[in-house]
Amino acid sequence: MNIINLTEFITEDVNIIELFMCKDNVDTDVIDVNIYSDIENIIEKKYKKYKDEKYKSYHYKDKIYTYELSNDNQYVTSKMMIKSKFDNYNNGNSNKSKIFILSSKIDKFPQYIFPCTNEIDNISIYSIKEFKINNRISLIIRYDYSNNHENNIISKSFYIEYRHSPNVEIDKINEYINNLISTYINC
Repeated sequence: MNIINLTEFITEDVNIIELFMCKDNVDTDVIDVNIYSDIENIIEKKYKKYKDEKYKSYHYKDKIYTYELSNDNQYVTSKMMIKSKFDNYNNGNSNKSKIFILSSKIDKFPQYIFPCTNEIDNISIYSIKEFKINNRISLIIRYDYSNNHENNIISKSFYIEYRHSPNVEIDKINEYINNLISTYINC
């Protein structure tokens, strides 16, 4: 069984690591993070409490202005990818899966940093269902919607989000993440 070692993805700049569950697509070079199963029912049975928020984000150059549609919260961030890896994961059975691991640095900025412009690079509407495991690890199901129809889901992805801090005991985090991966990789 392959074991994910998070220390490979941690530098002094990294503050978030996302582990996307993918299907084993051997015929393509495109990383498909879409899930096609009903994994949220499996997760909801185990973790009863979750936070479900809907967002609209405006992307301009390296900044993202995000508006929470349910509570009027607004913030500006930038997300810089530090390292990524698309890896095989075999949990000992015949089902092979892939994991896309992305380590990033996310910075928060005051709202006035985002420019007043009509030259927006992209607008995205999405909702996130967060199942908080502990203060550092969450299971995330993300639904992306068509910009024309907020009720039309165009993709659904599932990933494990780890919020890194230099003072954590990384061996315990590694063990916990690998247990979660082996539980949910083939759902």
